[in-house]
Amino acid sequence: MNKVLLTLASLLTIAAFSLSGNASQSMSQGPYDPSRDAFQDFADAQQQAEAEDKLILIQIGGNWCTWCHKLERFFDKTDSVKQLRDETFVSIKVNVSPENENEAFLNEMPEFEGYPFLVITNAQGDILNSRTSGALEEGLGYSENKFTEYFTYWKNTER
Repeated sequence: MNKVLLTLASLLTIAAFSLSGNASQSMSQGPYDPSRDAFQDFADAQQQAEAEDKLILIQIGGNWCTWCHKLERFFDKTDSVKQLRDETFVSIKVNVSPENENEAFLNEMPEFEGYPFLVITNAQGDILNSRTSGALEEGLGYSENKFTEYFTYWKNTER
């Protein structure tokens, strides 16, 4: 009987470690990379935006954020909005998580409540606009019309 209990306890311990490893792994997988240097990504985006006459779209969020994942799926599924985004902006993602809170970078951003948070700058780094993505929602997801209107406005804005 003790041997059966020991075996069962061992299997439960292995399963618990396995599940906890999968949980932390799934939290780190997603559109945001905690290992990225937000300042370097922004500097690279500035160079690219200058060369391509584009603006910069900064998406602030984390892999823990369900709406951040919804936004990524929305862009992946909505080709017209994704194409408009890519024609208009150089996009970067800034991670916010216990692994990398990017506090110094976020201190340079406008104050905000909620994720994902969107910031638009020009190639020189001047902040032109910021908003939570909630303004672009419709029902239980994001609105193709609202994003199209938002991105089209910025596409037609003088650089």
